[in-house]
Amino acid sequence: MDGNRERRAIGPRASGVGRRAFVGGFGALGGALALPAGAAATGGHAAAGADGDLATAFRDPGPRLRPRFTWWWPGPAVVDAELRAEVREMVAAGFGGAQLFETPGLAHPAGDLRPPERFLWGTRHWARRIETALRAARDHDFRIDFQVSSGWPWNSPAASGEHAALAQQQLVFGHREVAGPARFRGAPPRPGGADMGGGARLVAVVAARLEAAAVLDPGRTTDLTPTLDGRGRVDWAVPEGRWVVFGFWQTPTGQRSNDSTGPRDPLILDQLDPDATRAATADLDRRLLDRLGPLAAEVADRFHEDSLEFGFPGLLWTGRFPVEFRARRGYDLTAFLPALAVVDWHSDDTEAAEQVYDFSGSAGRRIRHDYNETLTELWVDHHVRPARAWARGHGLDFQGRGHMLSMDVVAVNKAYAAPDADPFDGPVGFTRTITSGGRLAGHGIASLEIGDVTHGDYMITPEALKYLADKGFAGGANELVLHGYPYKDAHGAGWPSWWPWSSEHDVSGRDYGFGEGFTPALPMWRHLRPLADYFARAQTVLRAGRPVTDLAVHRDVQGYGRVADPHTDERGEPLLDAALTGAGHTFDIIDPGTLAHPRTSVRNGRLLVREPGYRALVVEPAASRHQGVVDGSDAMSASVARRLVSFARAGLPIVFVGRFPERGVSYLDAAREDAAVRRAVAELRHSPRVLLVRDEAGVPAALGRLGVRPDVTYEGPHPQVHGVHRRTPAGDYWFLCNISGALDETLRLAGGVTARFTASFAAGARAPDVWDLWTGEIRPAGRFRVAGERVEVPVELAPGESTVIGFERPAGAHAESTTAESVAVRAGGLRLRATTPGTVSARLGDGRTVAVDVGALPPPLEPAGWHLRVEGAVPDGEERHVLRLDRLVDWRRIPRLRDTSGTGTYRTEFELDERWTGQGRGAYLELGRVEGGVRIRVNGRRVHPACVAPPRTDVGPHLRRGRNVLEIEVATTLKNRLTALAEQGVPGYSRFLNRPVKTQPYGLIGPVRLVPYAERDVEA
Repeated sequence: MDGNRERRAIGPRASGVGRRAFVGGFGALGGALALPAGAAATGGHAAAGADGDLATAFRDPGPRLRPRFTWWWPGPAVVDAELRAEVREMVAAGFGGAQLFETPGLAHPAGDLRPPERFLWGTRHWARRIETALRAARDHDFRIDFQVSSGWPWNSPAASGEHAALAQQQLVFGHREVAGPARFRGAPPRPGGADMGGGARLVAVVAARLEAAAVLDPGRTTDLTPTLDGRGRVDWAVPEGRWVVFGFWQTPTGQRSNDSTGPRDPLILDQLDPDATRAATADLDRRLLDRLGPLAAEVADRFHEDSLEFGFPGLLWTGRFPVEFRARRGYDLTAFLPALAVVDWHSDDTEAAEQVYDFSGSAGRRIRHDYNETLTELWVDHHVRPARAWARGHGLDFQGRGHMLSMDVVAVNKAYAAPDADPFDGPVGFTRTITSGGRLAGHGIASLEIGDVTHGDYMITPEALKYLADKGFAGGANELVLHGYPYKDAHGAGWPSWWPWSSEHDVSGRDYGFGEGFTPALPMWRHLRPLADYFARAQTVLRAGRPVTDLAVHRDVQGYGRVADPHTDERGEPLLDAALTGAGHTFDIIDPGTLAHPRTSVRNGRLLVREPGYRALVVEPAASRHQGVVDGSDAMSASVARRLVSFARAGLPIVFVGRFPERGVSYLDAAREDAAVRRAVAELRHSPRVLLVRDEAGVPAALGRLGVRPDVTYEGPHPQVHGVHRRTPAGDYWFLCNISGALDETLRLAGGVTARFTASFAAGARAPDVWDLWTGEIRPAGRFRVAGERVEVPVELAPGESTVIGFERPAGAHAESTTAESVAVRAGGLRLRATTPGTVSARLGDGRTVAVDVGALPPPLEPAGWHLRVEGAVPDGEERHVLRLDRLVDWRRIPRLRDTSGTGTYRTEFELDERWTGQGRGAYLELGRVEGGVRIRVNGRRVHPACVAPPRTDVGPHLRRGRNVLEIEVATTLKNRLTALAEQGVPGYSRFLNRPVKTQPYGLIGPVRLVPYAERDVEA
């Protein structure tokens, strides 16, 4: 969750290509492969049924495999009966759990006469409400995970008040330039902008000689701290030249929770001090777990630490940082503190870091790299590990969102029990970097928060949610957490419900409409169940067995995307990622610590961190060039360089992108480390297993020259098609997703291109099955070709479309090629289907060619004359509209519906003869453009569970000769109604006048067509 900084709003980024309304998990791919028919464990959570049957779990995923909500409470000002009802509502909507998140600062009432403890985190009243929620969850096999504090980052009474010494600390500096020879007498320079209130402590006074403006000589520094007199003043004889005298100070940041409303709220703890973490966890024990620990162990999986959103100007620090630095890096940091003369390095504005002074050459970059490395180690050793040990003592574990600071992102996410990404519709590469840490550590769960869109309040559609989720799945996530489900009521809340991120009574100043409050008041609520089923089936596959990943990509990433990187495409994806993805490669990001670890080895030509290992290593030095004030694009640690030499000797293919490293990373004994790196590089240059390519585009070809072929390849490059490969003892499974296109300012999926290609899977001689994420059906593919140990399958993915292709069974009857539209496996043979008249043929797997005449077909039919019944969503009472439509248009173009949100049911009738309904006859329904969640009924029967409009649905089994009735239900968001209330001056809705987008397109816009098909059986 990010509430302190306004996120980039989703806006127009696509080309002028018209939107393809399809975002389903079937459709075109089903047509290419087969005709439609009428868990790796973490924390004890099985990814399949109890008998290990993945197919059974896929058809009906259990609670542990289902998506979760962020369940927002207005502090403990909640009622037991409502808590129980809300658990039932979330379960009925298809969700398996929730992260409990309390935000009293977002809803605390002013002047309320109820006892204060009703609104305070950590009170007995609060604990009783937690108990109610846990017991209700246990009754429904619903999981509830805890936030470790009210709001975020982690704040605690144990680090506040008389315990404020355990609160978060920063290093700030003041400076003064002087010319020598002269005498410097006076107090150490103090920072101008930082709060130097109580608790400030002088760390050091350091002088450094200037070589040029803002450039310091690393060989001419002096620690003046020993010269301080009894009054804390400096008396120093300044040598000849220009010098800078620095005063470095440790001071509390004073930062409180991002939902804080007053000076009595708890402070953020010092997460680099293990005593602070232990004190905060002991406080949680006292307030909650001493009594409810056994119940929590039954119902909960993890404690959760949310976003590390810091807003102080200094560097993250702790009292023992100098001692820890010396022990870990091998030298005293004091005289080199001027390299840390940085402002806003850890600010939530990740592009704001300003280097005020720096040492010449690479000295400053080396020292800052050493600082970052120490920061990473302290975060893991002093915070994550103690917190995990504490959580495990209660039968749970501890996860966090560690990607906002200038730490080693992958290393930090290895340490948490489950990585937690929050990409805000950002690039897939962001999510992959976070989730890679979990896979390197062998964790089975990687979480993703979705729906947190700036200015997205009450306008997030099922289409947008599915697109965001599929991007997350492509990046390695396998547990979705929707942001979020709000408690029904709170002070000042009006219709449709309380939502802390969209409120006229937002005491914390957050009025940018963040995310969606998913409640039964939304028209689309009834459409969440099929979407939750879709998510659950995807998660079931993506947790099954173990990941199989082609490559490891080494990036020394200190923070993610801290400044604009020219080595990215227009979507923010790293160019290397696009090149590898387009060639079919799957890959993880691997950190220096993993490469240097003695247990990392090469076996049978594979880089082995965990089975089955990586087939090659790609090294991208330039990835660290744009990490704010740290540029390591010409550097590599000697320990990593030596390991690469040993890996190459053992036969591992290695590709360097752009350059070989030229120096080491640490300031300690830099010349020796540089020489070691150069020696390693000299051997790597001459290794037959190592290649250097000029740029990212050349990497796939270089891998090919080294004999590395991805487990799935495509005809031609398809950089927007992402694949994830899982393997169980029973088979191999690929999740494929086309993420081309983008969400525009109205959160419609716009632009993008359909990807049509033949995919070659390294699946042995096994037959492909299509695992339908909407229905749970597993259908044998009728068309494929076995080529040695690979299987070639035709694939068509529209923008936003995803599918799962599994390989478990031996190859049986199938067609290798056909002029028909599709081939399906039927008992005793195959069935060819065509939407054009005449003869179609197929070359079968046994070498025979067969042909059938499907006969004549009628022209497509466009139903005319629609009746539209609308149930409007309104604050009070009811609103109904019944209209006759001659043509389908956006509701905003219908005067009676211009301000309406709700559920519309479109009804039309048409006559069909035997050309449509006879033996071997049927039709596809094409809806065209649909704006809202959708349900389709033909002759009173629901046709398909998808709530995101497919471009084509097989309705043949539901048609009959004579009169037919077609009903299309479309459920909208509440955006247009809320904007109308604001424009009418209704109190409580004025914020919607400030949104950049006032309305969304609504309704069935079409064109709607019935496309006939004919099919014939052939013997196989």
